[in-house]
Amino acid sequence: AQKTVHYDLFIKDTMINFNGKEKMAISVNGQFPMPTLYFTEGDTAEIYVHNLMHHETSVHWHGLILPNEQDGVPYLTTAPILPYTKHIFKFAIKQSGTYWYHSHTMLQEQIGMYGAFIIHKKNEKPVNEEVVLLSDWSDANPNQIERSLHYGTDWYAVKKGSVQSYAEAIKEGHFDTKLMNEWKRMHAMDVSDVYYENFLVNGEPEQHKKQYKAGDQVRLRVINGSASTYFWLAYSGGKITVVATDGADVEPVEVDRLIVGVSESYDIIVTIPDDSTAYEFLATSEDRTGHASLWLGDGIKQLEN
Repeated sequence: AQKTVHYDLFIKDTMINFNGKEKMAISVNGQFPMPTLYFTEGDTAEIYVHNLMHHETSVHWHGLILPNEQDGVPYLTTAPILPYTKHIFKFAIKQSGTYWYHSHTMLQEQIGMYGAFIIHKKNEKPVNEEVVLLSDWSDANPNQIERSLHYGTDWYAVKKGSVQSYAEAIKEGHFDTKLMNEWKRMHAMDVSDVYYENFLVNGEPEQHKKQYKAGDQVRLRVINGSASTYFWLAYSGGKITVVATDGADVEPVEVDRLIVGVSESYDIIVTIPDDSTAYEFLATSEDRTGHASLWLGDGIKQLEN
């Protein structure tokens, strides 16, 4: 018989302060971002979503195999969750792996409506695993960010120091390219479109997991839940072993670093080399304007270079 795993998600407007001034955000069960939901393959998920906000919302189960009407995309597969109403999602868990869930309403995902969705295999006893939910944060209103992108302004390039002048283009012999890019609203040296004040791991600029000792192998369930940031991943304790991507197991492969795109997930294994040292698992934004860190182990911090 299938086991039913029940969760209640209470969604509220809230305020959050990363940079000295409170900004509008969304909390779920009083936390930012949304709580991690755990299941085992074969379970039945029963999730009550309580919308305690004055505007509608939605929850999409990203990457999950489920009936179409349970998918959660409003006005496409599932009705929106209206203000001060409750919606019940119920579906069988037919897979395993690392996934996530998020709002598909307006731009709510950018201000806190995203969380990890972890499904363990049958008869699997998880040990030494950590969810690494990566995201970006801007103090600007998400609607203003969208307007700025449509207008193709240079403001975010100014903030990142990546503006190229006409004089520089002429000096380098690329005046025609500069004109063409301006006509296409493509900024010079453009890697990422938006300037973000903060990059987060599980809703914080950094986290520290001190319980790990020399020889421990840790499975990191990495999810890129950002609005638009690609992250380069690296580990100061040695190589990274990739064992799964987007929920599917892969032939293990060792790498020095890897890049994770928006909405992608990777399961990776890292090893703690020594005691008395905290090793940095570093997620750096592709435009190199910032990073988030997860420290593994207790002791002197060993930075990833």
